[in-house]
Amino acid sequence: MQLEAICQICQKAPATVSITQVLNGKKQEWKLCAACAEEKGGLHSLANLPEFFEKVIKNILGGKEEAMDSEMDSLQCPTCHITFTDFEKIGLLGCPDCYDAFREELNVLLRRIHGSNKHIGSRPRPQRVFRNVPDIEALKRELQIAIEQENYERAAEYRDLIRNLEREKLRNDEDKERTS
Repeated sequence: MQLEAICQICQKAPATVSITQVLNGKKQEWKLCAACAEEKGGLHSLANLPEFFEKVIKNILGGKEEAMDSEMDSLQCPTCHITFTDFEKIGLLGCPDCYDAFREELNVLLRRIHGSNKHIGSRPRPQRVFRNVPDIEALKRELQIAIEQENYERAAEYRDLIRNLEREKLRNDEDKERTS
């Protein structure tokens, strides 16, 4: 049977909060009741999270906060009536039409966050377009040369590349047959 811990400050109430501090490389743990933890400031570590994210978004968008706030309050989605300021506070758009209503502001935000507002990445298989696909026959010739030169690591790379290209080609052919 485990004994209930008592608050290390007031020595009366049961300890319900555990606070760990690291100062100058020394770790110090506190077992406190809720009232003493609130006095010490331990319960408020997450209380300022919304304000923190609001400041982060404002820093990403730029420094002219007050002027931007009034301007952004006037920007509103015609469908769900969320303002851009509301989006900044909660971090979520209200509906698909918000993307059109806030297009310019979102483009600026995406460029600042990602360095671009254009998606570059993989696409669903039916939408993939292959450019500069290596000639499989040329790769097979390179594979033969690598084997003859006893460069087996390079030969294994060619072998794997050829297999992957042939599998992808087979999948694309099957997808085309299904859609036809």
